Order: sequence, then structure tokens, then C-alpha cells
Amino acid sequence: MTEISKRIESETKVFEKIIFEKNIKKCLDAGCGIGLHSIILSKLGVDVVGIDLSKGMILKAQELSEKFNSKAKFETLDFLQTKDKFKDEFDLVICLGNTLPHLLNERDLLLALRNFHNALKKGGLLIVQILNYDKIIQNEERIINIRETKDKIFIRFYDFEPTIIGSPSLKVFEIRRDFLKFNVLIINKLENYSHKIITTRIKPIKSEELCRKLSLVGFKDVEIFGNLMKDPFEAKSSKNIVAFANKI
Repeated sequence: MTEISKRIESETKVFEKIIFEKNIKKCLDAGCGIGLHSIILSKLGVDVVGIDLSKGMILKAQELSEKFNSKAKFETLDFLQTKDKFKDEFDLVICLGNTLPHLLNERDLLLALRNFHNALKKGGLLIVQILNYDKIIQNEERIINIRETKDKIFIRFYDFEPTIIGSPSLKVFEIRRDFLKFNVLIINKLENYSHKIITTRIKPIKSEELCRKLSLVGFKDVEIFGNLMKDPFEAKSSKNIVAFANKI
């Protein structure tokens, strides 16, 4: 069984419960990547639209969808530009896989959340998943994960980028971690361990900020968990922050 097949099998039961509890018929997968969650939901009978800014990701999602006999539909689209395209249309909007921290300013983050709210029907549910930046920033955790395949080694890690607020010369200042550099070191074992690094700048979002901004754009009954199974969120130990928010 492939890694993707294992993930589809392991995560299907989680989404079965969500679909049953909220009577989900139609879903928007915002920032769908290779379409894993769109495929899972489609195979569970949900009408799914997966969107991603990357054309390459959408092509891969379409390929995987066909492979797994999914009816999910995919489109190359920036979820910052969905306001006029989707309105009161979906029972569920999901934005998983640490997508939101790639929005580098508050305006874009609020716009994305407003667009999610706009896309939902009354009574609809938004699920957002990001990494637990409360813990990452507090502990300055650099290594995210290390994964090895037959040919390559992938090491994902952060560089912490300090932001100085105030006047160091007057000794009145604050050092904040407003931005991080997300790096992927790719080592090719077949080419004498040659390597390359791909770096992306991100803006970490802590749990309190995520809750506050969801409420600000109109979501109600915002709850934070440690995972999709709704295990309690522990700021010091949870791997992820998962927010469930409702449009009333």
C-alpha cells in the first residue's frame, strides 16, 4: 500500500464522523494541494471542489483523483479571489496542511477568512489546520520532520527571523518572531548526496490570534483542538492547531 493510500484509509473515518454530524453535502477544499482530502470526501459521497494556486498541484490532484476513482473537481484558483465566485454555496470549507501561514500580512489573512465565511451556507462549518506555532515559537523548534525515500532524504526545518520593535540604542525594544523561513533540504542519495534547499517565508499564526480573527470576520462557536479527532489542544505539546468554526 502506498503512503497516499495509507493516509486515505486512516483519515476516512475522521471525515465520516464530520459528514454524519453536520450532514455535509458539498465542500470547498481551499489550498487543496495534491487533493488528498478532496478525494477522501468525494469517495464518501460529498460534492467537492478543490482549489489551489499552483497549477502543478492541481494537475497532480486530477491525476490522483482519477487513480482513486474520485469525482472531486479541481480548479487552479487563489482563495483570496473567491469572493464573487462562491457565495452561500458550501456546507463545509476546509483549509488544511498549514496553508494559512503562507499569507504574509494581516489583510490577506482576514480576506481569506472572509472568503471562507462568504462561501459557506448558513449553518456551514469551517475547519482550519495549521502547525502549533505557540509551541514552535516558544521552544524555537527548528526541525519539523525528516523523511527518507529510496532515492532522497527530505529535511524540513525553520530559520527564525527576528523582528525588532522599538529602539535598541535606547535599550527599549522587543524582539518578536513575526516571520519564519520554512526550508526543505533535499539530499539526493543517488548523486553522491548532492543537495538543494528550497526556502519559503511564512507568517506563523498562534492559537489566540486564529480564534480572534475567525470571530472578527463573523464566525461563531469557534473551538480549538489538537487534531481533526477533536482531542484537546495543548499549547505546549500539540503538533497542530485545528479550528472548527460555524457560520450562523
